[in-house]
Parts: sequence; structure tokens; C-alpha cells
Amino acid sequence: MPGNPHPKTDHLTPWKPGESGNPGGRRKRVLSDRYAELMDTVLPEELRKPLKLPAGALWGDAIALVAARTALKGNETGVMQRKEIADRLEGKSAQRIEVHGDQQVDFVVTFEQPLPRRVVESSSNSAHALDAVVRALALPEEERKRLGLKGEAEESSEGSKE
Repeated sequence: MPGNPHPKTDHLTPWKPGESGNPGGRRKRVLSDRYAELMDTVLPEELRKPLKLPAGALWGDAIALVAARTALKGNETGVMQRKEIADRLEGKSAQRIEVHGDQQVDFVVTFEQPLPRRVVESSSNSAHALDAVVRALALPEEERKRLGLKGEAEESSEGSKE
């Protein structure tokens, strides 16, 4: 398809040899980099103990645990958190886009290599996947019972009945 038939390029000047179009380089991701660093640091005791996480638990462990607990709620926040967890584990679902109009529109579509999907248990059942996330976070057994989740012993006995 042809480009813009009336480009406004009079104000543009070519780069001189050896000159960069981006002299400062790529912008630093200061906040994102700090979050990533924080996720791999040990959680302070005063935050770790109420969550009943094991000694040496990281900030990332605490955030994942709180996200999983929030996902168990039956309200809109729980629904949104379950969607977030599913998107993180399985990748976001494809989005449909519709465009209407009288003018010609050019689209550039770039396909990136998809990230490998992580398999959570062999079941596609959301409840099993969420239960696997909670179990992976080492939720104490009494907390699991309070939330009405199956324990490992109950699951293995159910599997032997089938």
C-alpha cells in the first residue's frame, strides 16, 4: 500500500554521520526495576508472620499469596483477581477489534513469538488451577480448611475412589 501521498517532511533534517537519533538511549524503567528488585528480597518479619509464610519468604511470595486469597472472594474484586491470575498463568486471550469508517485505514500487524504457557495441573478447571496456586503458596492447612479448600490428603483419597 502506498504511504502518505502528502508527507510533511520539510522540517526534518537527516542525522549527521555518527550522530544518534536517540542520544540518551532507552529510558530507564526506574520504578519497574525497583519493584522487580523488591520482589526478590526477604519479607520483613512483621509482615511475614501474620501471613503465616515460612521464614525467608520473599515480597513476591506475600503478594502472590494475597492475590490468591483475594481471588477466592465471591465479589467483583475476586472475579477481577481470578482473571488477573489466569492472564498471568495462561496469557491474555486474543482480543477482537472492529473498525468502521469510510476512509482507508492501513494496519501494521506484528506477530511476536508467544511465551510458553505454564501448565497448572493437568485440568483446565479454574478451581483446580486456583487451588494449585494456593497450594503452591504453602497456605497453612487450618487456613485452607477455613476457606473450604481441599487438603492434599483429601485430594489423593478422591483420586483413589475414581
